[in-house]
Amino acid sequence: MQLISLQEAEILLKELSGNWIYVKFLSNTYAKNKTNEAVMYNKFKVKQLYIFDDTILIHGKEDDDRLVISKNTLVQSECTPNRDEMKLTQQLDNTVNEFFLKSYLPTAERRLDEISNYNRNIIITEGQTDWKHLINALQEFQRNGQYLDLDFDFFEYNEEINMGNDKLLKVCEYQALFHNDFIKVFLFDSDTEKFNKIHENQNFINYGNNVYSLILPIPEHRKENPLISIEHYYTDKEIKTLDNSNRRLYMVNEFDPKSYQHLTEVNLYCLDIKNKENNLIIDDKVFKVFSDESIAINNLYNYPNKKNVALSKNDFAFNILNKIPPFDKVSYQNFSILFDLLLEIQKDSQSLSTPQIEISEGIYLEQLNDKSILNIYYELDLENAMLFKTANTIHLTPILSEDKTTLFLVIQINEHKYHLPILISEDFIDFIINKSLNFSNRIELHIFTEGKHISSKELFQGHNSSSTGMSIILRELGLHH
Repeated sequence: MQLISLQEAEILLKELSGNWIYVKFLSNTYAKNKTNEAVMYNKFKVKQLYIFDDTILIHGKEDDDRLVISKNTLVQSECTPNRDEMKLTQQLDNTVNEFFLKSYLPTAERRLDEISNYNRNIIITEGQTDWKHLINALQEFQRNGQYLDLDFDFFEYNEEINMGNDKLLKVCEYQALFHNDFIKVFLFDSDTEKFNKIHENQNFINYGNNVYSLILPIPEHRKENPLISIEHYYTDKEIKTLDNSNRRLYMVNEFDPKSYQHLTEVNLYCLDIKNKENNLIIDDKVFKVFSDESIAINNLYNYPNKKNVALSKNDFAFNILNKIPPFDKVSYQNFSILFDLLLEIQKDSQSLSTPQIEISEGIYLEQLNDKSILNIYYELDLENAMLFKTANTIHLTPILSEDKTTLFLVIQINEHKYHLPILISEDFIDFIINKSLNFSNRIELHIFTEGKHISSKELFQGHNSSSTGMSIILRELGLHH
């Protein structure tokens, strides 16, 4: 590695935002001619990255997926010649810590394991771009006060998984074999007769164990051609939006099936239209030929004077999600028919959930097989509820009341503080002791506004956070476990 300045290191760190990273932490403590070495590894996707005057904060989705480095103690920054890996060295008295960070492409197996272990309601889509359209549409609706009680995350994946409908069905059926605390929804395109028939005459399929599947419901403007993918939720005009490089998506019905030439644009060809549905979307191998000479159409791929002018579906979705003009003007209203069905699935799951025992006002204890869940229901106004929903990081401090009858969970989000009271009872103490021994026992915070569910978050999530948090609570209660 080569030495770089801290400023250069910060630039490299910022490039990690939104990417999967591999972290190696190496600590050496020197004392009386003896060296104690500790090594830890982690891999996670960076959700938030903050660089302050004195601190570097890197957060993933899980509580344990975080890295906090004090800049005041950093003594050296290095990177590889091709700048794909960096090392930060920290000096603390007689301890030297080394942080190695690099981008990491997870395997398909690891990504699919996430679905099994995901601790929130989640939607898994057939296509690697579908979730981008869904996130954009839901954000737009919620910005206008709609679907605030739709409580799902989306499984975000790209090239590392070649999903497709057959693999999605296999993953769906596999997940249904096991108990799932949270809802898993598998969303199929409506462009294959086989999967349309599986879901025929039903809004969704409940496989049991909180696993559901459905196909894209057909928007009104697609009723005549119901074999659709998610891009068909937009109008034809929106689908054909040009990007800044004059690329766009095309449709089969734009080309002559015999000559393969575009019906209105000269010297524009696509060979990949044979035996395809008229409204099928084409996102590759649409060639503009820069010559008036006649060419043998079957030799088009070998012709040198041509350019592929098709926009990929991935770039189309990226432009919409990131509001890149003119894609920031596309409509999102047709997605309401899908979100309505997802709300139905939420209600169906809730109607089948295990009964809960109230142990304090708004605090319920739920038993699921060998696991216990402490559900905390908290009412807030819409502004504060949305603050909870969008927060990537919350800070928790347990405080015991002076009369020792109530434990307050003090939650801080930025400058806002919230005090959640829990009356001390034998059931509550037993739960805290059990959670200190087994972090799979969970504390779930459910935020409501005027009776509508807005968001849910797990508190003291993961082994480290659970162990530390429960130890603090037990110490506050005067119980040393």
